[in-house]
Amino acid sequence: MSTNGKNTGTILEIKGVVLDVRFGDDLPGIYNALEITRPDGTTLVAEVQQLLGDDKVRAVALDTTDGLSRGTDVIDTGGPISVPVGEPTLGRIFNVLGQTIDEGGPVGETERWPIHRQPPAFDQLSPTSEIFETGIKVIDVLVPLERGGKAGLFGGAGVGKTVLLTEMIHNMIGHQEGVSIFCGIGERCREGEELYREMKEAGVLPNMVMVFGQMNEPPGSRFRVGHAAMT
Repeated sequence: MSTNGKNTGTILEIKGVVLDVRFGDDLPGIYNALEITRPDGTTLVAEVQQLLGDDKVRAVALDTTDGLSRGTDVIDTGGPISVPVGEPTLGRIFNVLGQTIDEGGPVGETERWPIHRQPPAFDQLSPTSEIFETGIKVIDVLVPLERGGKAGLFGGAGVGKTVLLTEMIHNMIGHQEGVSIFCGIGERCREGEELYREMKEAGVLPNMVMVFGQMNEPPGSRFRVGHAAMT
C-alpha cells in the first residue's frame, strides 16, 4: 500500500535480524533499503535480500530488532543504502549507514552514493599488472602487492599487524599524497579506538576515512560495512 506517497508494507515475521515483510503490488527491489520506526522513535534500516512471492520480501536488519512486533509499518526508500562521499568525509569515522560515530557532528551537505552500483566500464580498467609500492622494503622486495589487488595479513595478537597497516597508511598519505580508507569488520571497540588515536598522533587522520562494523553489531551491519567503505 501507499502511505503519504511512500510504498509501505507490514512485518509478517521476525527471526533474529531477518524480517519477512508483506507489500502490496509494488514490491521493493533487491538491495533496496527499508526503514522501520521503532517504538522508541529511532529508525531501523533493513536491506532486501530475497523476493519470496505472495507479495513478500525477506530483508536483513542492519541493527538490532529488539522492540519490533508483527504488523509494524515498513517504508521502502526506493533505492539502496547511500553514504556520503568526497572531501567532507576525510578525518571522520562512519558506520555502515554513513552516519558519523566520532562525536564530531554530522558531515553536512555533501554528495551521497549508493553502496550497490554498476562496476566500472571495461575500457576504464587497466589490462596490465602494476606493482603497488608501499615504501616498506621487505614487502616491496619479498611479497610485492599488485595495484588494484588484494592481500591477506594473518597473525596472532600483538605481532604487529596494526603497526604494519599504520606504516602503510602513513607512507600512502605522506609520500604519495594519497587517501586511505580503513574498514574495520568485526573489530573490537578497543582496537578501533586505539587505531583512531594512533592515526591522530601520526598526523595522517585528516587524509583518511575510517568505517566500522564492530563485533558487537549485528551480522547485517558487518556484512555490508565493506560496501560502505568501498563506496
